Amino acid sequence: MEEQKIFAKKPLSLVNALKGVGVGVANIIPGVSGGTIAVVTGLYDELVDAFGNFFRSEGGWKRNLLFLVPVVVGILLGNIAFARVVGWLLDAAPGATTWGFIGLILGGVPYLVRRAGTGRIRLHHLALFLLGFALVLWMGLTPRPAASPPITEMTVATGFLVFGAAFLGSIAMIIPGVSGSFLLLLIGMYSTLQNAFSTLNVPVVGVFVVGTIAGVVLVSKGIAALLRNFHGSTYVAIIGLVVGSAVALYPGFGAGGPVVLDLAGFAIGATLSLLLGTGMKERLLKTVGAR
Repeated sequence: MEEQKIFAKKPLSLVNALKGVGVGVANIIPGVSGGTIAVVTGLYDELVDAFGNFFRSEGGWKRNLLFLVPVVVGILLGNIAFARVVGWLLDAAPGATTWGFIGLILGGVPYLVRRAGTGRIRLHHLALFLLGFALVLWMGLTPRPAASPPITEMTVATGFLVFGAAFLGSIAMIIPGVSGSFLLLLIGMYSTLQNAFSTLNVPVVGVFVVGTIAGVVLVSKGIAALLRNFHGSTYVAIIGLVVGSAVALYPGFGAGGPVVLDLAGFAIGATLSLLLGTGMKERLLKTVGAR
């Protein structure tokens, strides 16, 4: 059954590192969830199990570590290497860039439905879907607050602030459809994160990474338990979160550029998502010699 296959981790995979880059890029865009990208690329189940059951899941801590290293490195590379690139894309072609992420999100929905494996749709499935959809849509429609000045120097007080913000942001990052960067905006810490990764402020980045890991581990334990015990129902709620995040991102057609660019962005995102949600993923893993 699908539930029995979800934790068959493939360590030291270049493909997993590339997926991590996608998660990292998503995490720095307000309104886009890194957890959503992890879900649509098939990384999510293994990721939360590795973090949440590091010493107890199948294969032990060594296999989990080998699985997590390329993913975490990819996430950090996505944060650092693409911080300015994503900012430029959002300035130069905001509509097409946003439509690209919408395509990436919606293109993975058929894969998620198959992954849920619920068969008949029951009333509680509909309720879970609507709950997830409404939660993310409400967050997406909440007005963005003005940016606050970034923290650039690390003291004991600012260290606690950065750690606490990273902890809270990571909780949102690991939940599909909930934007960690948007939560950081709400608490006035997004500019600190963006500035730290753009300028390679090592002390701030270091504290942020530690706080993020602490939050991810805590939330992953709960989600891993839900996936093991209520796999189908949990995935129905995840699908609601994912679809809601795509609707919340909707920028309109021709917003900041020609409509054809918006359609091209959507097509590229959807194609990438569809490929990653099919047997193409396994063929790529064989090609790069993943173990």
